[in-house]
Amino acid sequence: MKNPSPTVIPDRLIAAREHRQLSQADLAKMVGMSQQAIGAIESGNSKRPTKLHDIARALRIDVDYLLGLQEFEIDPDADAERPARSIVKDPPLVRVPDLAIFGGMGGGGLVELMADEHGMPLDPDQLRGYWSFPEYMMAGFRSLRHIYAWEVRGDSMEPTLAGGSVVFVDMSQDRLPPDDIYAIDYGDGLMVKRLKLVPRSDRVSVISDNERYGVDELLREEVRVYGRVVGWFQWRK
Repeated sequence: MKNPSPTVIPDRLIAAREHRQLSQADLAKMVGMSQQAIGAIESGNSKRPTKLHDIARALRIDVDYLLGLQEFEIDPDADAERPARSIVKDPPLVRVPDLAIFGGMGGGGLVELMADEHGMPLDPDQLRGYWSFPEYMMAGFRSLRHIYAWEVRGDSMEPTLAGGSVVFVDMSQDRLPPDDIYAIDYGDGLMVKRLKLVPRSDRVSVISDNERYGVDELLREEVRVYGRVVGWFQWRK
């Protein structure tokens, strides 16, 4: 068995980790190591890297690929007859955190989010999972670190949004205008509503798309805007 070159493990570890959209801290937590230990391996400063099998398992790659003993990473879910594929040639994916909160289309929860420099929640209890998208689908946003997903409940935004839909909210867009659908709070918890500025006034209309519900007109300063809804997902029956 040949020995791997000094740069194979760092280069392939970085490529595999970034392919999975994981930070060093994410990977370290998954394998029970410190972020500094992962950083030392990636920089080539760790002479005897440990837990390589655990690292490979977390990244869903073969440890032989990580060691440079095979040229391609084998997809464990692929048929045996299918050719191996190189992980670095896969289309890059972007992850959007799915928060473990809900936004009512009546009253909902509250958003108090602590995140790292990449926008990932620091409290694991706030994270329900991730949505993954091809990079090209998210290319139009200035900063992806401000986009989060969460579930909405209720029927006041039907037919636009059904209860159980997941909205994607750009929390960097927390100022009005334009008139659009926003994640807001005006005293009863997190809600998803349509906002429309009242011309030549300091007021804003809070609108439910469901005609059975009324329109509230409030002072702009009474409405806290968490972010603008830039997309949503819902199953259709």
